[in-house]
Amino acid sequence: MAKEQDIITEALHRFETAADSWQDTYDLALGDVAFVDEPEGQWDETSKNNRKNRPCLTFDKLSASVDRIVGSQFANMPSIKVRAAEEGDEDTAEIFQGLIRQIDQRGIKAFKTAFKYSVKGGWGCVLIDHDFIDDVSLNQDIIIREIKNPFSVLIDPVVQAQPVEEARYGFVFEDIERDEFERMYPKAKSEGSQSDFESTGNFDSWVSDDYVRVADYYRIVTEETRLVQLSDGRVVDYSQIEPIADELNLNGITLGKERRVQMRKLERYKLTALEVLEEIECVGRFIPIVPVFGKTTNVDGTFFSRGIVQKAKDAQKMYNYARSVAVEVTALTPKQPYLVTPGMIKGHEERWRNMMTSSDPVMFFNFDQGQKPFREAPAQGSPALSQDAQLASADIQATTGIFEANLGQQGNETSGVAIRGRQFQGELTNYEYADQLSDAMELAGKICIDLIPKIYDTERQIRILGEDETEEVIAVNKPLQDMQTGEFILTNDLSVGHYDIKMATGPSFSTRKQETAEQLSQIIAQNPDMSQLVGDILFKNLDLVGGDEVISRLRSAGVKAGIIEPDEQEAVALQQQMQQQQQIEAQAAQLELSMKQAEVMNEQSETRERESKAFLNSVKAQLQQLELAKAQQDLEAEKIATLRLRQTVGLPVV
Repeated sequence: MAKEQDIITEALHRFETAADSWQDTYDLALGDVAFVDEPEGQWDETSKNNRKNRPCLTFDKLSASVDRIVGSQFANMPSIKVRAAEEGDEDTAEIFQGLIRQIDQRGIKAFKTAFKYSVKGGWGCVLIDHDFIDDVSLNQDIIIREIKNPFSVLIDPVVQAQPVEEARYGFVFEDIERDEFERMYPKAKSEGSQSDFESTGNFDSWVSDDYVRVADYYRIVTEETRLVQLSDGRVVDYSQIEPIADELNLNGITLGKERRVQMRKLERYKLTALEVLEEIECVGRFIPIVPVFGKTTNVDGTFFSRGIVQKAKDAQKMYNYARSVAVEVTALTPKQPYLVTPGMIKGHEERWRNMMTSSDPVMFFNFDQGQKPFREAPAQGSPALSQDAQLASADIQATTGIFEANLGQQGNETSGVAIRGRQFQGELTNYEYADQLSDAMELAGKICIDLIPKIYDTERQIRILGEDETEEVIAVNKPLQDMQTGEFILTNDLSVGHYDIKMATGPSFSTRKQETAEQLSQIIAQNPDMSQLVGDILFKNLDLVGGDEVISRLRSAGVKAGIIEPDEQEAVALQQQMQQQQQIEAQAAQLELSMKQAEVMNEQSETRERESKAFLNSVKAQLQQLELAKAQQDLEAEKIATLRLRQTVGLPVV
C-alpha cells in the first residue's frame, strides 16, 4: 500500500508540474487547432456580436496550406537507416531495418495525425507500444499507436531543453464519464478526497461528479547493474546469467569485460488519483511518448512550439471580414431603399415595412401631391474591400510560406523557373516542420532498436519490409547445429550486437518510382528502340494491373536476345534452355539423317522393284511369243494332218 501511495503522490505531483510547464504551448496550440477545425472558429464572439445579424462568412485558406505541407511531407518521408555498431553485423542490421520499416508502415497514420497537429498548432505525438498479436498468441509485436488528441498527453518538461530521450516520465490520460468508469472498473474507487493521500497535486482535476480521470503513467527508474560481455559477443546483465553461469562454461561461453552502470528501466501504471488500477509490464529504456513539435523557440526561459496558423490568424480574419462585407454589399444592392412620404404608403404601411425582406411582386402606393415612391441609386461596392481582401490573401501566403505555386494555382509567376523558385521558397520557409518530423521518427527508431531484441526474443517468423515495399518472411532466433562442433547456434539472433540509427531524407520510394517512370517514358518517346533496353524497368515503376507479367515477358525477351544481362537465376535458366535447344537440334539432325537413309533405301527398293517388274514383263513377253509360236506350230501341224488325211482318203488337196 505504501508503494501505491508513493506512486500516486509522485504521479499527481509530476502531472501538475508538467501541466504548468506546457500550459502556454497547449493553450496556443489548442486555439490554433480550433481556429482551423471548428465550424465558426475563425470568428470570435466579439466580432460576431459587432456584426449582429450581418453575415460572418469563413473563406478558409489556412486548411489548404496545412494540407499542402502535410501532403508534400508524406510524399517525401524520411526513412530510417540502421547501421551496425559494436559487435553488430550488416545482415542483422538489414533485418532490423526491414522490421522497423514494417513497424513504420503500420504506424504511418499515427505519424500523419501527429504531423498534421504539429503543422496546425505546433504539437502532436505518437505512442510506441507493444502488445500480443492476438488473444491466443504469446508473441508480441511493436505498435506505433495514433494519438487523436495530443492535448491528452503530458511529457517531462525536461525535453524543452534536453533531447527527448532524456524524458523521465510521461502521461497519456482520458477523462471517463463516471458511469462508464464504474462499468469498466467495477472494483475501483470512484470517490475520495485529496486528504486520502499525501499528494501535492491538483486532485480536483482528476475526480468530479461527472468524470474520473484515468492515466497511463510512464516513469523511468534507475538501477545499478553489472554488465558483462560474453565470449559470443552478447552484453548482458550479470543477474540474468548468474543462475546458469556453470552451464555457460560447459558450453564454452566465458565472461569477458564488465562494468557497473546505472541502467534505465521503464515502468507503467494505469491509475487514477485514488489508486493504481494496474501495473503493466514494460521492457524498454525510454518513455515511449514521441512528440512531434512545430517551430520551436524559447522566450525568456519559456518554451513555445507553434504551427503555421498562429502567425496567420489576423490575416485570415481580415480576409474573412473583407469578403463578408463584400458579399453583404452585393446581397443588398438589388434591395436599395425607397424614398416615400407618409401619404404615399398610407393604408399599406405593413407591406412597405417588409418590402426589403419579402419578394412581393406588387407594391401599392398613393399619389401624394402627384408624386410616387422612387428608389435610390444602387450602392457601389468599395474598391477598398477588394484591395483589403487581396492584401490579406498575400499576407496569409507570406506568413505561411504557401503560395499559389505551391498549391498548383496560377500566380503572378510567368515562367517555369519563377514558379519553381516560388515553390522552393515555400519549402525553405516550412523546412523546420519536416526537420522536426525527422527527429521524431529518429527517436521512434531508437525506441524500436531498444525494444526489438526484447520483444522478438523467441524462435518465430517475422515479416520485414523492403525499400520497394515488398514483404519477406524470415526466421529469427532459430537454433541450428554446427556440423563440425556439434554445438547449437542461433541464426538471426537479434540480441547480439549494437545498432544505431541514421535518418535519410528525400523523396519516398513511391515518389521516386513515379519520377523514374515519367523520365523513362520521355526517353522511350524520343527513341522507341530504347524500349527493348528499359521497357521492363518502365513497367516495374508503373503500378499497372498485370504489370508483373509484362515485365517478365519483356525481360525474358531481352535476356534471350542478349540485350539484357541475365542475373544468376536467369543465367542458369538460359543455360538450361541452350542445353535443351542443343539436344533438340541434335535429335533433329539425327532424325533428318535417318530420314535421308530411309529415302535412299526407299529409292533402292523402288529401283529393284522397277528392275523386277521389267524382268517379269520380259519373261511374260517371251512366254507370249512362245505361246504364239506353239499356236502357230499347232496350226501348221493341224493343216498338215488334214492334208494327209485328204490325201489318204483320196480327196483333192485344196
